[in-house]
Amino acid sequence: MAMMAASAFFFFSMNDFDTKWKTSILVSGLITFIAAVHYWYMRDYWATVGESPTFFRYVDWVLTVPLMCVEFYLILKVAGAKKSLMWKLIAASIVMLVTGYFGEAVYNTGTGPAVWGLISGLAYF
Repeated sequence: MAMMAASAFFFFSMNDFDTKWKTSILVSGLITFIAAVHYWYMRDYWATVGESPTFFRYVDWVLTVPLMCVEFYLILKVAGAKKSLMWKLIAASIVMLVTGYFGEAVYNTGTGPAVWGLISGLAYF
């Protein structure tokens, strides 16, 4: 509910912001809306199936984390950040998420989680 409320706030108040911030506010609304829909679905999945919705968490993150990178760039652009920073952040976030998923859901026995977790962690830093 809080994420959906945040989305409504971002969407309805977008015109109250200076032009240079409007795209950033829109992206914030998209992030919270996507997360709200996914977490609502994941709640139902968990209640029905009784298992953690790992795949659906990663689908959510693959959509929202790159959008957060776009948001960071849009905020930093005002201070002079270059677009290449955004692309580096997006690439690193995708590597982090995909390798994290491999370690959690695909190669989840033996040393697999540690290896994929290390790769994911390196992409994070």
